Amino acid sequence: ETLRELVTVDTVERFQGSEREIIIISFAVNHPSQLQNLQALTFDGVVDRKLNVALTRAKKHLILLGRPDILNRRTHFRQLIEFIMQRNGYLDRVR
Repeated sequence: ETLRELVTVDTVERFQGSEREIIIISFAVNHPSQLQNLQALTFDGVVDRKLNVALTRAKKHLILLGRPDILNRRTHFRQLIEFIMQRNGYLDRVR
């Protein structure tokens, strides 16, 4: 198999209903105002469906890329970062 056959690049929404061995998610936000683009709103408040879909599609490994100084401003992301840190799965920077 070639790399092209092994790797699928798509949006979180398009992965709904399917799974992959490894999921890599890039939270491409550089300003707090962009955080609203990562969440979905319902009549009763914020529901982070995109994050839920992303977290539940990985069978073996989930790799999250993003700026913790920005992501920590939202409860969902702050709790996720804390959860990952408690399990020694957090890398501050890859060099």
